[in-house]
Amino acid sequence: MRPAPGRASRAHQTVSGEDVLQAWFVLAVAAGYVTTLFLVAWWGDRRSAGGPLVSPKSWAAAISYCLTLAVYNTSWSFYGSVGRAATSGLDFATIYIGPTLVLLFGQRLLSKVIAIAKAQNVTSIADFIAARYGKSQVLAAFVTLASLLGVLPYIALQLKAVGKSFDYLILQPERAGGEALRFWQDSAFGVAASMALFAIVFGVRHVHASEHHRGLMLAIAFESVVKLLAFLIVALFVLFGLSGGPATLLSQFQSDQQLAGILSFDPTQPVWPATIVISAIAFLCLPQAFHVAVVENESPNHTRTAAWLYPAYLALFSLLILPIAAAGLARFGGMMDPDTYVISLPIAADAGTISLIAFLGGLSAATGMVIMTSVALSTMLCNDVIMPLLLRSRVFGLRAQSRPMTSVLVAVRRLSILGILLLAYLMHRLVNQSYPLTVIGLLSFVAVAQFGPAFVGGLFWPRANKAGASLGIAAGFFIWAYTLLLPSAAPLWPGIAEIVRNGPWQLAWLRPNALFGLEGIDPISHATLWSLGANLVCFLVVSALGRQSTVERNQAAAFADGVVRETIPKLSSRVLVRLDDLRALALRFVGAERGAASFDGYLAARIAGTGPRLDPSGLVDLDSIRFTENLLAGAIGAASARVVIAASLEGHSLSRRAAMAMLDEASEALRFNRSLLQSTLESVPQGICAFDADFNITAWNGRFIALLDLPPDFVRVGLPLADLIAFNVERGEYAASEFAALLVNRDVATQSWPYLYERKRPDGTVLEIVYDRTAEGGYVSTYTDVTERHRAAEALRRANEGLELRVRERTEALEQAKAEAEQANLGKTRFLAAASHDLLQPLNAARLFLSALDESLSAPSRTGDADKERTLASSAVTALRSTEHVLDRLLDISSYDAGAVRAEVFDFPIADLFVQLNVEFSAMARERGLAFGVVDCGLAVRSDPHLLRRILQNLLSNALRYTPRGRILLGCRRRGGALRIEVWDTGVGIAAADQKRIFEEFQRLAPGSEKGLGLGLAIVDRVSRLLGHAVDVRSRPGHGSCFAVTVPLAHGPGQPLQRGPAIAAPMAAERPLTILCLDNDAAILDGLSALLGGWGHRVLVAADAAGAMEAAATVEPDVVLLDYHLDGGRSGLDFLDDLRQKAGREVRALVITGDRSEAVRKEARARGCEILSKPVKPAALRRFLGGEALNRQLGTKPETP
Repeated sequence: MRPAPGRASRAHQTVSGEDVLQAWFVLAVAAGYVTTLFLVAWWGDRRSAGGPLVSPKSWAAAISYCLTLAVYNTSWSFYGSVGRAATSGLDFATIYIGPTLVLLFGQRLLSKVIAIAKAQNVTSIADFIAARYGKSQVLAAFVTLASLLGVLPYIALQLKAVGKSFDYLILQPERAGGEALRFWQDSAFGVAASMALFAIVFGVRHVHASEHHRGLMLAIAFESVVKLLAFLIVALFVLFGLSGGPATLLSQFQSDQQLAGILSFDPTQPVWPATIVISAIAFLCLPQAFHVAVVENESPNHTRTAAWLYPAYLALFSLLILPIAAAGLARFGGMMDPDTYVISLPIAADAGTISLIAFLGGLSAATGMVIMTSVALSTMLCNDVIMPLLLRSRVFGLRAQSRPMTSVLVAVRRLSILGILLLAYLMHRLVNQSYPLTVIGLLSFVAVAQFGPAFVGGLFWPRANKAGASLGIAAGFFIWAYTLLLPSAAPLWPGIAEIVRNGPWQLAWLRPNALFGLEGIDPISHATLWSLGANLVCFLVVSALGRQSTVERNQAAAFADGVVRETIPKLSSRVLVRLDDLRALALRFVGAERGAASFDGYLAARIAGTGPRLDPSGLVDLDSIRFTENLLAGAIGAASARVVIAASLEGHSLSRRAAMAMLDEASEALRFNRSLLQSTLESVPQGICAFDADFNITAWNGRFIALLDLPPDFVRVGLPLADLIAFNVERGEYAASEFAALLVNRDVATQSWPYLYERKRPDGTVLEIVYDRTAEGGYVSTYTDVTERHRAAEALRRANEGLELRVRERTEALEQAKAEAEQANLGKTRFLAAASHDLLQPLNAARLFLSALDESLSAPSRTGDADKERTLASSAVTALRSTEHVLDRLLDISSYDAGAVRAEVFDFPIADLFVQLNVEFSAMARERGLAFGVVDCGLAVRSDPHLLRRILQNLLSNALRYTPRGRILLGCRRRGGALRIEVWDTGVGIAAADQKRIFEEFQRLAPGSEKGLGLGLAIVDRVSRLLGHAVDVRSRPGHGSCFAVTVPLAHGPGQPLQRGPAIAAPMAAERPLTILCLDNDAAILDGLSALLGGWGHRVLVAADAAGAMEAAATVEPDVVLLDYHLDGGRSGLDFLDDLRQKAGREVRALVITGDRSEAVRKEARARGCEILSKPVKPAALRRFLGGEALNRQLGTKPETP
């Protein structure tokens, strides 16, 4: 809640203290500070007489530029933002968010504005807008007057803030409360007078307004430091001296509802987007902001530093506002104007020094803004309003053609400064003293925001025209004046108050604060919406429907595409003006020293061959006229310069109107030629860049920017080649070896042209760069991407260099492969030899036994010794079983090597597998007198249980075989995410040298209790590799061994393994079967017939499918035993399909085959058949038939596997 004017006297009781500062002392300090500013500016001007104070490329210059941007932070920021925070929370930050967004995301926009302003010699925001829209003098004057009207309240705000702070500082709140004072008693008058003197002395020292005011800019940067330091000191004093430190202040925020409101914000309220938009536009379009950001900019790189440094400045300022606002609310409540908290708090705490520092900070914030604004507005008034009016008068026009005008220009600008500050002081006297500083500032922001559509639209929309810009700005200003300025003046005139209250002619929908019935939003948002909306609509509609003049089209192209120096066509022969006339004209307006230096430099360049050649008769051409116009624009503005040039042509066979038309026609031809040239350049695949005789860039194409990966806004007309090279050096584009090639020899006698070299960029791109001279004395360079060519050459070089190496490597690989093949062949030979030996041994024994049996049975004197014959037959059977065992193991190894076995992996409890192994091996261990133990394990593993069991069976069999006495143990250990299954024995052990060899085929290293084949561990090795399970062995000879296989643990409990059903005893004696045997081998049929017949079954045999079908037709078989591979390309399963179809039932079948492939097994299972591999074991065959007989006896259908 803001205090009423009458509260100031009551608030005096709150802020009064013992440490009273006398008025004379405060005035002396203020005068001393202003004197310091004079000295800083004077020193800066003196030091910069020969050039910049510091190099524009230095960090100091960039930081100084950023500090001058802080002219945006006025007494509004110093005093008013604290008051806004106290009453509206974080809404105060919106005026800082707009500039921050512009600097962070509008770098391209700002760089483009600066480049165009330099090229067009722009001196002000009015000059910039007028130059874009055909150098319209009317538009320039309108923008100038609108700026004056909009910014005067802002200047008055500074005077009000300084005057109020002075009155509070000397403890005269009745003066601050608004009592009428004579002007010589008003401290604001003294401030205005001193600021006017400072601006006149240091702001109007040069006629050429686009020259840099380095002394003035140094003073503005100094003021930016002073106001920040002063605000920091006050904030730290309040935080630690009054609030008890950050922790105490934070607790107050949490406990006090009123203080918590300082941190409140609602971005959905209209005031947030409205204030952000107008503050962003104001940061670009306020006269003083445009001047320091654009006109005074000395290097495009400064904006990159400002993009982070100035937002940091604003962020620090915003952070310091919070403790001051919180302390003010806690100390004064609603009894003190929040805009005065910065100075009232130190006064209330009897801190005279701190209060004086606060006063100096506010004074610094106000003086910087007032001085820069008065300088910028004086230039605008002089160039765009006063001088055009004077030049139009006949008397003054004749004087201007014969006498120097520099003194007149300086006098007009100085008088303009006095008039501006006088008007601002009068407005200060008229403005309601209780009107908040923030509201006054936002009122000016909304006014300046009306330039936004024309300003931004003119940069990016070539069709924008003067009529649309003028009507848009006029409409926006009218609504601004009606919705904001008129209500502000209501206290001065009762008639205005009536309009504000009820609307004109009692039309409520036209009330200024509720236009067209829009109510419920704050006045700033209301005015912003209607004024900018009307402005934008008029600008877009009128520009879209209207037409541009020739000069507008030329300027639109220049603003949209940039400016390029080109060959200038000759003017009509009717123009008889000489170069000496233009020179004299320039000297009258810009001064003898600057005019002569500029013209001499221009003519020297023309004579040296840079640009078009001079006319031998001394007559002017369009290039010289444009140069003179651009020179004059820096002194009197673009619009006035155009009028002066046209007037100089008048009287030389041309009227002023004809002169302007002639300039426009030539410019149109120039624009067409420039467009044609640019289109041609853009169509060339190479990068092209043209330079003048001094190696300054004059033209380029987009391919040049892309190949060198340059920022789009970096390259501009006039950029020296040296700056381009320096920029590339900073970002590491060149290798040390390339610097010599960059130095182009300009001596035509010693340098051969074209000059060619190649450069490799850091990203690997190789550029071929060619420099050549032009007929005008300049240079043109082409940039060709030859990366692919270099890559091809490099690839060829590497191929040639590596050819011998690759031949050697391939020879070595071939020799290694040959050695491996020979080793494999040798291994195969050893394998076959070992396999033949192990097969022939039992076969030989069987043959001997069978021969003995045959002789015994066929001897004439046969004694009929049945026991001997049975012994011989049993020995033969044993020998054959050994042969069968060897064949089974060899076939297993073959299957694993051929990849015929597929693992079926799933999760299962390892305990289920241990139970099966315990049943299988415990009895065998007891027979050998060995102890056999199994350690229980409750974990589950992920593997193929059948193949894992095969591994463990072989390991346990080996342990039994090579353990004469002692014990065998099966157990497991957990190792991380795996289970290590171990088989321990107390056997003979294995030497370390043999522990790898035991996994090879037919390796038997130590004698055991029984002789093995040497294939068990070879099978273990192959199955473990198939499953991906690691197998290792630890052993000591004479102490035993430990074999282990590592299996991954399951993620869950796993699926229990199915326990196999008990094998039924053969039922052949009780229920014989009719069995059909189908095989294309007669010996096998004879063997099956003898074996099955001996078991009591009825046997039918057939050698082919036809014979089997005939046999089945006579007697219906119970079971069919069939071979898979038959003669004629048919399989036994094909016959089974035919038999089942003919019988009309499911005939039970067993496939007996030597083919162990997975495909045969899947096909058999698909038809519901079981399968046995040859050589078939009688026990397995008997178990199958016994189960079949049992199924027949019980009348049940056998289960299909």
